[in-house]
This record gives sequence, structure tokens and C-alpha cells, in this order.
Amino acid sequence: MTDQFTEIVTLIKRSQYNTQKNVNIDMINLYWQVGEYIHKKISNASWGKGTIKELAYYIARKHPDLKGFTQPGLYRMQQFYCFYLPYLLDEVGSLQVVENQQEILSSVMREFTDIRNTFLVKVTWTHHLTLMTKTKTKEECEFYLRLCVQENYSVRELERQIKSSLYERVQLGKQKMPLSHNTTTQDKSVLFRDKYVFEFLDLPVNHDEKDLQKALTLKMKEFILELGDGFVFIEQEYRITVGRKDFYIDLLFYHRDLQCLVAFELKTAEFRPQYVVKLNFYLTALDKKVKRKHEAPSVGLILCRKQNNELIKYALSRCPAPIIIAEYQTFLPDKKLLQQKLHELFEEEFREN
Repeated sequence: MTDQFTEIVTLIKRSQYNTQKNVNIDMINLYWQVGEYIHKKISNASWGKGTIKELAYYIARKHPDLKGFTQPGLYRMQQFYCFYLPYLLDEVGSLQVVENQQEILSSVMREFTDIRNTFLVKVTWTHHLTLMTKTKTKEECEFYLRLCVQENYSVRELERQIKSSLYERVQLGKQKMPLSHNTTTQDKSVLFRDKYVFEFLDLPVNHDEKDLQKALTLKMKEFILELGDGFVFIEQEYRITVGRKDFYIDLLFYHRDLQCLVAFELKTAEFRPQYVVKLNFYLTALDKKVKRKHEAPSVGLILCRKQNNELIKYALSRCPAPIIIAEYQTFLPDKKLLQQKLHELFEEEFREN
């Protein structure tokens, strides 16, 4: 009987989710159309600067049941339309015009663009407010918007990713990701980063590997958010036996998209070549003793306090295993400094082309 109750509850929750989803789609579409209407009225000089204030007062006085259409709210809807219009034009070439709204609209308002079939309705209004106020460029906004859709970010998770400069770190990391020459690693490197930020751990400056491992395990949700979508945690201190001797992998994950095991080695010191030798041994053991036939070869990731690019280059030059070296820090990066580095990188690429 309990199983039957569970099925009913699941059905109810799914229905409620779909209802909320449809409400969000209609609300985002409405806000877009209101913003479009206001923008066009101001653009053709039909409305002056004070008209939005008058409209907000009229709605509050005549239709108090309509919530959210205050003066700041109406300005945000206009901003929403202006902010995303270039995105949608790039995405679909032109916007669909809706002409079948005569039953509820006057003849003045019979033509609106409809965004219900675009990616803009896949996140909430609060997500859009965050993106419009906290991103600086079109590319940065689109990066976070697509991440929100792909990884189902909450607003709090989105704010954390922006605060940790994820966009800048990913763009810079694409240019200098230290990894082995194994072609499999090259293909998979897009899912890993050059640097990881663990400001949520609240670790002291002088911490050891056990402290780092324990803190990451206790904050697993935040850790996986920083790692990216697809990681599933298996175990810490994962035991593997070779030659009747036990060895322990710091953290073992499974990556759903790559369909492979991912072994993490945690190091609180600067990178050393012997780290690669050890991790290569672990990956060989995982492939021979744990990996299933349909799965891809295991991947290793060494998280160290500081990278040494020349040492990494030599250590990985003849390494057959797919190993990635990344740096971690326990504080938020300087966003302005990263933006400057990214700007310099783009300028350099422009000069080369």
C-alpha cells in the first residue's frame, strides 16, 4: 500500500512541477511583451520619460490585484526586452509574431513577439534579474544562462558561480589546461578546469590533505557544483588491492557523460612529478579491477595548491594515462584581475588573426 501512496505523491508532485513550469513560461513571455510594448512606445516618442511612472500608478489604483507591475518592475521588463533582444535575433534570426490576441487586447496591442519556444523561458524571472545585473558582456551572460538550463542552477547557485568568476576561469583555462598527451584526455579536458575555487570550505591557510579531504566530503554538494554537472560521488579513501597490498584513492567519482571513473588525488603542496606516477598506478588498477566493459578508461585529476608548468610538461610527456593537473584555492579570485587577463587574451588572439 505504501508503494501505491508513493506513486500517487510522485504523480501529484510531477503535476505541480509542470504547472509551475507553465506558469513561469507564461509569466516570462508576458514580461517580455510588456517590456516590448513599453520600449516601442518610448522609441517612437509616443511616451515620455514619466509615462512608466503614470502606468504603474494607474495599475496600482485601478487593478490592485495585478502584482509586480510597479515602476521599478516595469523598468525591469523594458530592460529585459532590450537586454535579450540581440540574443534572440542571433539565435533564431527573427522572432515569431503573435497576432491572435484580439479577445484580450485592444487593436493597438495585437502584435507581439512570442518567446515561449526560446531558451529564455527555461529559467525564472529572478535568474534573469541576476544575469542582467551581475554579468558584464553578452558572452558572459549567455555562458551562465546556458549553464542554468543545462545544470538546473538555483538562483543561489548561479550567484555563487558568478561570484567565483567561473566564466573567466573557464575561458582562461581553455588556453592553458595542463594535461597528458593522451588523445582521450584532450577530448575530455573540456569538462575539467585549470583552477578550482573552494571558498566554501572555510579552511585555514595551513591545512593538510586530510583536512582538505574531510572538508570537501562534508561540503559535497558545493564541491560538485564547482566541479560541474555529471559528477557522482562514490567514496573517499576508496580501497583497491594490488599484489595483496591495499591502496587508497583520496576521492573517487563517476562521470555520467564520460561514462568513466574519475580518481582525485589531493595535494596541499606545489605539484611534484611523483604525483603522476602514483595516480597512473591507481588508474591502471581501476581499469583492470573496477571498470566495467562498457565504460571508458578511468581519468585522473590531481588537485594541488600550486602548478609548475614546466614540471607538469615533463611529468606528463610520456604518461599513457589520461591525467589532468589542476590548481585549487580556498578563497574567491579577484574578478577584476581575471577580467583584465581575459581582455588581454582576446586582444592577443585578435592581433594573431
